[in-house]
Amino acid sequence: MTVKITKPEINIREKLVELDSKQDKLIQRPAFSCNSSGTYTTTTSEQNISTFIQSNEVGLNIGGHLVDGKFTAPIEGLYHFDLKAAATYSSGYLFIYIYKNGSSMSNHYHYMYQTSNSATLSFTIYAQKGDYFEPYVNTNYAGGSVSACLYSGHYIG
Repeated sequence: MTVKITKPEINIREKLVELDSKQDKLIQRPAFSCNSSGTYTTTTSEQNISTFIQSNEVGLNIGGHLVDGKFTAPIEGLYHFDLKAAATYSSGYLFIYIYKNGSSMSNHYHYMYQTSNSATLSFTIYAQKGDYFEPYVNTNYAGGSVSACLYSGHYIG
């Protein structure tokens, strides 16, 4: 008994076209990092701190999608964001947020306890092309301040 083994025919061109359509076409992956200078004195309620956060240095802005502390997603996909801040206040509450398209996102905030402390908000989210993200604080105590802020993010895929 003779067994004949044959290889299946593979069309190399078709396989290359198929694989090419699955490849990420980005030459550079969007990413940014910026930090604040000095302190931001809080007032009551929601406050956009985008300009304050970018007040010291933009250490990274691949693709140029960070403008005045606001990051706009150039393509749809997964993005990761971090917002670090130090806060000093003596009563009430203070939250740090990253807003999406001008609105807060449920469960995308960090509550900072009374007195002096620092915290980092970190999350991954699916964004559509054109969605924009900005850092905010929200407090009911007007005598506090926020400092040492670092805002960063990058495209995952």
